[in-house]
Amino acid sequence: MNGNPHITAAWLAKQFPDLQNIEPLSSGGQKQVFSAQHSNDGDVVFKLIHPGVDVERITRELVAVASIHSPRVPGILGQGIISTSIGDCFWLREQRIHGHTVRECLANGPLDTSDLLRLALHISEVLVSAEDINIVHRDVKPENIILDSSGDFWLLDFTIARHLTLDSLTATANVLGHVTWGYAPIEQCLNMKGQIDSRADLFAFGVTLYECSTGINPFSNGTRDLREILQRLQTVVLPPLQLTFSSASEFSDLITTLTQRNRVHRPQNAREAHNWIREICAREQVQ
Repeated sequence: MNGNPHITAAWLAKQFPDLQNIEPLSSGGQKQVFSAQHSNDGDVVFKLIHPGVDVERITRELVAVASIHSPRVPGILGQGIISTSIGDCFWLREQRIHGHTVRECLANGPLDTSDLLRLALHISEVLVSAEDINIVHRDVKPENIILDSSGDFWLLDFTIARHLTLDSLTATANVLGHVTWGYAPIEQCLNMKGQIDSRADLFAFGVTLYECSTGINPFSNGTRDLREILQRLQTVVLPPLQLTFSSASEFSDLITTLTQRNRVHRPQNAREAHNWIREICAREQVQ
């Protein structure tokens, strides 16, 4: 590695002989992601977390994923710490979902009605499962949702998940919280920890559904900086969607409700939102 701040697939293959055909998938920040084949688990994703990342935060991701009883969250298959030339790195191996992220799907334009409604149905199921054990994902967005080859949608990456029954890992004095700008609601952007609950995920979910319907993120598209995004979060009311299926008006009302600035005007919990989505999908014969 000779000073290279990234770990190579060849080096990993020597350290983990049970992994074959290791290939880089992505690299950003302090995390590298590889695809591989495991001798027992088959196709897997291998994540390597570089030194400097809070191990407790990563541990919470593992606890979150292991605790959520949902068939639409990839399972954690192994984890540990390994010494490297750049320091001790946390690693985890998880179930690989073959398919495309919703961000990749959006490169071809808005989703069709069937995919749009199944995304709403499947991801709201995950949010209910997370809510049932007091976990807020806090990073629902197209990059973290995969459409698999069977037409099912999966929610990935609980790295910044918050357990509402545990102390927050983001300092109260921090003006800004851990967010993806353009998806997180105002209470999360401003690190108003006492107001962050499952309704924060519902807001990000609503923005994601709006983007999947139109191809445009209404809070970040064309903005110049974070201040402008914050201003939109505090002032913009999303216009009704112009969709053509029979329940389109109600679906538009759903997204308007999910993306309300004040969390008390959103659905009161994920189960309420999921039940609303189930009714729409039942009328449209989508499962």
